[in-house]
Amino acid sequence: MTITKLEPSGAFDFVPGSQTWTWSPQTYRIYGFAPGDVVPSTELLLAHQHPEDRVGFVAFLEDVLRGGEAGSLWHRILDASGAVRRVMTTAMPLSADGGRTGVRGHVVDVTEAVRQVTAQEVDQALETIARSRPLIDQAKGAVMADYALDADQAFRVLRGYSQLCNVKVRDVARSIVEAMAGGEGLAPESRRLLDRLAAQARGGVPHEPCRGQSSPVTERIHSTKGRAARQSERTAASSSGSWIMGANP
Repeated sequence: MTITKLEPSGAFDFVPGSQTWTWSPQTYRIYGFAPGDVVPSTELLLAHQHPEDRVGFVAFLEDVLRGGEAGSLWHRILDASGAVRRVMTTAMPLSADGGRTGVRGHVVDVTEAVRQVTAQEVDQALETIARSRPLIDQAKGAVMADYALDADQAFRVLRGYSQLCNVKVRDVARSIVEAMAGGEGLAPESRRLLDRLAAQARGGVPHEPCRGQSSPVTERIHSTKGRAARQSERTAASSSGSWIMGANP
């Protein structure tokens, strides 16, 4: 994705002792207000956090104030019209006379950037589908000819192989087409699985799970999926003893 302009960003200061917020004009605009339309406050700010992100936002500011280190947070807000906007907030503690007195930070509106990335991913998915379709049609034609099936039944065979062996349909199709082009044909185990799937497509015997260790189709295209890293949940401090809500720790 090419960035053609800087994303909208605004500044803010927060003094928990007096519960005073100061917003730059652009911060007002990101939240959907004109400068001076509202008086920034903790209640106003929390009211405009997305309900699913509100707890995390409070915890983020608490961490900056208590931990004394700068940080950043990706979250969603609801602007004055109720529209969801995606923002990144950065904050750092302010100190005086050896103590922390408040927070200074910036909020960056990344809504448009996220929309562009999402649109790009959709375009890439459509391109992949366009490239995959001829390959799938070739493999479907081969299955139709071999088993005297119609187009829908042949596709069910490919899809069944995909689901049983946990591989993508286009990769199953590629392996079938490559086996045909090489004149080698499919290995006996792969052929038996296709036989069962074709019989089932005609209303015959049920299929059995794929034995990946003896199927060259599976060996060629089956990949182990990595485990997604667990994201730790952040818990907001209670209003008792909360810097954000105005009480000293």
